[in-house]
Amino acid sequence: MGEQPGSNFLAPPMNFISKSEYVYRSIRGAILNGVIKPGNFLNQAELAEQLQVSRMPIRDAINMLAREGLVRIILHKGAKVIHFSPKDIQEIYAIRKILEGYAIREATPHIKKDLISRLEEINHSINKHAQKGDVDAMIKENERFHLFLYEPCQNQRLVELIQNLWSSYPKRIFWEIKGRAEQVVNQHKEVLAAVRARNPEKAEKLIQANLVLSPKALERMASAFGG
Repeated sequence: MGEQPGSNFLAPPMNFISKSEYVYRSIRGAILNGVIKPGNFLNQAELAEQLQVSRMPIRDAINMLAREGLVRIILHKGAKVIHFSPKDIQEIYAIRKILEGYAIREATPHIKKDLISRLEEINHSINKHAQKGDVDAMIKENERFHLFLYEPCQNQRLVELIQNLWSSYPKRIFWEIKGRAEQVVNQHKEVLAAVRARNPEKAEKLIQANLVLSPKALERMASAFGG
């Protein structure tokens, strides 16, 4: 099966959700965080033991992951985690570029000073986690930054679409590139300066420029995901 989630398998709290949903979120997070690698088969017995559940929630979760396209069920073999090719990621980024550019343009006139202060705190937190080398925390805080930034666009469906795209592919590979965290923190500062100046056009251009994948990132993806 290859590497399976162990002590670094970050599972969400099971309070107020079904066991199937708990298992789904846990396995999904492990796939997207790179704990379970592309090409690995999911071992139901090991997962049931690690998550302390029966086989039924594991099977339910695998079916949910298959419908989402994160795993492929192969007859007589089991569920295999799919590869993400550079082309897959490029397509996601192309859509993000359009949606997030529009979201920040619409949000900028409605972003208040207290939200800007909150976003600055989150950006500072990203920098602190970068100094500690905590990749998972950086990814989480970066997503919080952007979703809070887009929230005032007054279009909840748009924000939900962006959130779904953010959670549909592995991101760890980007954050392991040397200097990536520092680059992101500086990009955030530029965006916040444009927002503070009430310049939605500049904020849009900055967001879209930040969503252009570098050759180094594409090369690293190809190596990591077998593209």
